[in-house]
Amino acid sequence: MSFPLTETLDGLQWSKGQVIRAMQHYTKFALAVAAILLVGLSSWGQGSETESALHLVINEIEINPAGLDTDSEWVELLNPTDGPIDLLGWQISYSYRSEGFLLLSETSHVIPPGGRYVFVYPGLRLRNAEAHAFRLMDPEGNVVEETAPFKDESDDDATWQRFPDGGDPLFIDLWLFQAGSRNKSNS
Repeated sequence: MSFPLTETLDGLQWSKGQVIRAMQHYTKFALAVAAILLVGLSSWGQGSETESALHLVINEIEINPAGLDTDSEWVELLNPTDGPIDLLGWQISYSYRSEGFLLLSETSHVIPPGGRYVFVYPGLRLRNAEAHAFRLMDPEGNVVEETAPFKDESDDDATWQRFPDGGDPLFIDLWLFQAGSRNKSNS
């Protein structure tokens, strides 16, 4: 089908049909971009409790370090809040022969805003070959954080890390398996 030439744009001659089709595609594209921006901006900062960072977050996990695992496996916690958090009464999950929770600290230990705390699993080894989700429980007994199940069979310094450091409001559950950054920002 041929349309008479009607427009000259950028030195090219366009038929009426070509101009109409180009405008229709542009309109659909513009509407799609507008819808994405509208949905994204309207939900910005209105996530779940986990997404709003009202508590400690699990930031990095080492479940299979190089060499012997006992007393070498750890979890890094990050305080993304504006206030200090006392670890007294907080618990972290473990999984080896059985599953359960361990106290992070038996005495008062405060993590300042933006601060980190590395909890080393005392005297036990975690399951490496089986995927394991890690859970963080507040002093009232509420599980406030649960990771996706992770496993690590590499026996090296690679760790599971929240990316970016502390999580992103749009991608709170984005984790990478890369060289460890214990007690430092994940990059």
